[in-house]
Amino acid sequence: MSGGVDSAVAAGILVNQGLDVRAVFMRNWDTKDELSLSTVGGVKGCEWERDWEDVKRVCHHLNIKDLKLVDLSKQYWYDVFEPSLDVWRDGRTPNPDIGCNKHIKFGALLDLVLKNDDMLATGHYARILNNHLCRGRDRLKDQSYYLSAIQRSVLDRVVFPLGTLEKSHVRSLARELRLPNAEREESMGICFVGERGNRFGAWLDDYVDNVPGYFLTEDNKPIGKHRGVHHYTIGQKAGIGGMPSKMFVAAKRDTDIIVVNNSQHDLLKCKKIFTLGDTNWLADIPAKSFEAHAQVRHRQQETRCTVEVVDNKLEITYQEYEMAVAPGQVVAIYVGDICVASATIDKTQSIID
Repeated sequence: MSGGVDSAVAAGILVNQGLDVRAVFMRNWDTKDELSLSTVGGVKGCEWERDWEDVKRVCHHLNIKDLKLVDLSKQYWYDVFEPSLDVWRDGRTPNPDIGCNKHIKFGALLDLVLKNDDMLATGHYARILNNHLCRGRDRLKDQSYYLSAIQRSVLDRVVFPLGTLEKSHVRSLARELRLPNAEREESMGICFVGERGNRFGAWLDDYVDNVPGYFLTEDNKPIGKHRGVHHYTIGQKAGIGGMPSKMFVAAKRDTDIIVVNNSQHDLLKCKKIFTLGDTNWLADIPAKSFEAHAQVRHRQQETRCTVEVVDNKLEITYQEYEMAVAPGQVVAIYVGDICVASATIDKTQSIID
């Protein structure tokens, strides 16, 4: 349980089914481990204490007697945070949420708390059908993308009570159950980001050295300086002063950033993705070449593609194109509603490359 509405309703559903429900709360981040808070003016990161209090109130309300707090902050630091820093240092864009699900929630936590025939239930909007990871019924809330890197072997030990529900129904159930956190606002984002918002870049500087470089046009003309490529991802506004139009990040080249003057520029239209050799198969490999849909970010309409499997690497060719695909992110592959695989994006090719 996280302290949010979704996991609370998931617990309530299981209690009402007469199941033996035990609750566990993960503490994944400790601000005492941070190098500095001065750069962000004391802005709060992870507020786990507030979440923990909400979990205790919900468990008391649902008469869940067995509740424990599990401190996984060290595992999170070594298995999720430090690898993310390495990706940022390399000028790429990590996805810590996917790493957290893989290594912590459905890795370390599952190994630590499950016994014998226990099942791990969470508040994710996803489904497991015939031991396959499938999209949740609520397509706007579907979280199968974030779950696409978990091991196939854990699927038969996991339950998603909200997988067939719409978010609006979940909120209504929270009120019907009179949960003490029924009106709590939805929380989004990475746990160590918290409320830092646009000050996150300054906080990240405590961990990733700034290596200045230039903003370059398509023809390699320098039009400004930046303080480090880790502050930018593909498709975002570059924020270069004195320009007649907004400029957008199209590519990175060592310490320099290529920018274009249109968010729909051809350089931002990705035709092909090449992944690292870390493909996680959640279903039997359909074939060495197969038709599918690819998704590269949460709440994105998946895009038709052809997938080629080469030495556990994927070469994904879009039938048309996908906008602003960032190396370092995860691409999830779907056949129908089933997530069959995921892998880390190594490099991309635009429609004009």
